[in-house]
Amino acid sequence: MGVVRYISDRLTNALTGAGSRRDPRVHNAYVPRILTQVEIAAAYSGSGLMRKICSIPAMDMVREWRTWAGGDDDQTAAVFDAEKRFGLRQKVKRAEVMRSLGGGALIMGLPGDPTQPALPNAPLAFIHVVSRWHLSFERLNNDATSAGYGEPEMWTLTTGTGQQRLHPSRVIPFRADTSASLIIPATSGLDEFWGESVVQQVLDAVQDSDTARASFAALIHKARLLRIGIPNLIDLASEPDGETIIMQRLAVMSAAESIHNATVFDSGDPQSGKGGEVIEDATYNFAGAKDILNAYGEWVASISDIPATRLLGRAPEGMNSSGDSQQKDWNKRVRAMQTLDLGPCLDRLDPHLLAAAGVPAANGLMSYDFDPLDTPSEKERADIFKVEMEAAERLQLTGAVPEQAFNRGLQSLMIERGYLPELELALAELPDDERYGLSVETAEGGDQDLDGRAGAGGDQAESDPLDLGDAAPRPLYVSRKLLNAADLIAWAKANGFEATLSAADMHVTVLYSKQPVDPMKMGETWVGNDKGELRIKPGGPRALERFDGGAVVLQFASWELQSRHDQMVREGASHDYPEYLPHVTISYGAEGLDLAAMPPYSGELRFGPEIFAPIDEDWKAKIEEV
Repeated sequence: MGVVRYISDRLTNALTGAGSRRDPRVHNAYVPRILTQVEIAAAYSGSGLMRKICSIPAMDMVREWRTWAGGDDDQTAAVFDAEKRFGLRQKVKRAEVMRSLGGGALIMGLPGDPTQPALPNAPLAFIHVVSRWHLSFERLNNDATSAGYGEPEMWTLTTGTGQQRLHPSRVIPFRADTSASLIIPATSGLDEFWGESVVQQVLDAVQDSDTARASFAALIHKARLLRIGIPNLIDLASEPDGETIIMQRLAVMSAAESIHNATVFDSGDPQSGKGGEVIEDATYNFAGAKDILNAYGEWVASISDIPATRLLGRAPEGMNSSGDSQQKDWNKRVRAMQTLDLGPCLDRLDPHLLAAAGVPAANGLMSYDFDPLDTPSEKERADIFKVEMEAAERLQLTGAVPEQAFNRGLQSLMIERGYLPELELALAELPDDERYGLSVETAEGGDQDLDGRAGAGGDQAESDPLDLGDAAPRPLYVSRKLLNAADLIAWAKANGFEATLSAADMHVTVLYSKQPVDPMKMGETWVGNDKGELRIKPGGPRALERFDGGAVVLQFASWELQSRHDQMVREGASHDYPEYLPHVTISYGAEGLDLAAMPPYSGELRFGPEIFAPIDEDWKAKIEEV
């Protein structure tokens, strides 16, 4: 057999000694140290920074708490009342603080002999919180084939009145970090089971920060130090009554400085040329103290994995920094702790909690979810609502989702978001065909779908695309006929218009391109129903404007028309006006009307399919008003 040699795969330098036996770092070593109960308690009580490290995660894990779902309103209210009656939130917070201090437990008050296993759905009577130092056990379950492997076979609870044996099914331990004990078992079974406290993990960093703060605080009294030099001080002090003379002299100087804000001293004998007392002010410069203290604080934040904005309570640093990214990362970590650490503990408690609330847990209908840690403001909720509704509208226009399925999904979204109070209750009272149906009721009174025609004078045959002959580039005009023109005409007559365009002439222009363009390159629109028709919903921004030439038009907003227009312009078409404004011309003879005082038409607008046609230079002469 060959000789086995030790191989070191690290950076070495024979000249500097780095990595060799001459390198001082070679002799660094980490020595295990288990903090005692007294040391942990002293660190928690004596350091405000340590207290925040232990309490902030516990507070944030229960700050917004959880929401129950799956049952009716009475069951949900009963569970909420049970949590409030037992003080569950407050006691879970205390247990989580105990976890960071080395471990704690919830003691469940369940019926029956405390030394016997609890019934699966026994009702909860009370909850107590104890630290790990109140609990002990003789041995752990070492049977790897059993469900209770690694758990104590029996707990012993020690209080001021004595000891009580408890079955493991009645105790919910909140254990600390047990990762280290999985590698090297601790010196005692208790330490191995409970794990390593957060105090022990961050102690060095917290001590360094507290030491730096205390050291700078100790220098504050030296911010201004008065130094007095007295000639022949030693000889004077050695003479009889010399010390008394010196103290009297200092008392006179102190009184003069306090009363007259001046220091009186001996300026010496001019004849002898000897100087008198020397008085100096020594000051300390604390300019770098803030940076040093912040550096120690940032290291503590890094070790504890809590953002400095949360732990140190300071404003975010960096260019254009708002602290949102740090807060989002922290929220994700809290949610992970809720899911991985707190959730399993609550899962053991909840069947007994539900039983105490009178809710059957066997059916498995009731479940909970932790609430979001960041609650949006009213403005943020409004912005989210606006974005989601715009996205839903665009999705509906694609026609990719059947109308009934779309309505169901949109209603579910609004109920889940809580946008409209009592919406779920109101919709539940409607039959499914009315709740999710396709019918709409027109102003004339009949039920019809979007493809129908409503209103006197609004009926017309579906327009066929005009024959362009071929696909040679040419000036191009694209429009859509207004199908419910009768509604707009009736509104105009009621508001003082003596004459309007005929229903057949009312339309919206999609493109007016004097630049020759290949019509086939314009493609086809992807919005509208299966007949190519487009509906503009009631409401939204509307305006009455008077254009050059006397045309009175109804302007309206339409993302569909704007997008279609922009698409054709990108394909080479021209637009000879500063901007594209979707509008319908109402009349050319309404000079005497005060448009500013007239509310614009706010009803729906239904347009037919796109019509491609050559530009008609004499189009205005063919307009007739009725």
